[in-house]
Amino acid sequence: MVFVGFPTWGMQLPPPMKSFLRQYNLSGKTVVPFNTNGGYGIGSTFETVKELCPNSNVLEGFTMRGGSERDGQLLVIEGDKAKEAKTAVGKWLRTINVLK
Repeated sequence: MVFVGFPTWGMQLPPPMKSFLRQYNLSGKTVVPFNTNGGYGIGSTFETVKELCPNSNVLEGFTMRGGSERDGQLLVIEGDKAKEAKTAVGKWLRTINVLK
């Protein structure tokens, strides 16, 4: 099982992640994508992961809104935001049967 984490860049999978997925053969592996975004969502990122891992079992991905420096919201996960993140990640991991 390979967890692949990345930010959304311009509604797409970042070029370094595309290079990584092209370079390493993840055939037969379970690939678990997760990302942060600036509020616009995942765009085509999870679909691109599936396309670049055609012989892998790509599970449902997870996304969480991160920071947006231009809006003055830095990616700081503490306090209530940390509790929210922990709950959301736990729910997702149980949904994809990684946690019981």
